[in-house]
Amino acid sequence: EKIAEMIQHLASVSSRRLIITFAPYTLLLGALKSFGSLFPGPSKATRAYLHKESDVVDILQKLGWTIKRTDFIKSKFYFSKIIEAVKE
Repeated sequence: EKIAEMIQHLASVSSRRLIITFAPYTLLLGALKSFGSLFPGPSKATRAYLHKESDVVDILQKLGWTIKRTDFIKSKFYFSKIIEAVKE
C-alpha cells in the first residue's frame, strides 16, 4: 500500500518528531466520494485518497513511533486529520 511506503520514507528522514496530515476515511466521506465520482467533471469528486486513521496509527507504531497528539482540521469544504508522532 502506498500510504505505508510514504510514511516509512517520511519516518526514515525524521529523527524525533513527525507531523502527518491526511484525508480521513469515514463512511460519510467515502459515500460522498463515491457519489461524486458518478458524475462527470473533476469538481464532482475529491481527488484525495482517504485513509483510515487506525491504519496510519498502526503503520507509525510498527515503525517505532508513539502518537503524541491528534486533531481534526475542518472548514466548510475541507476535512483532514493531523497526527503528531514522536520517537522516544
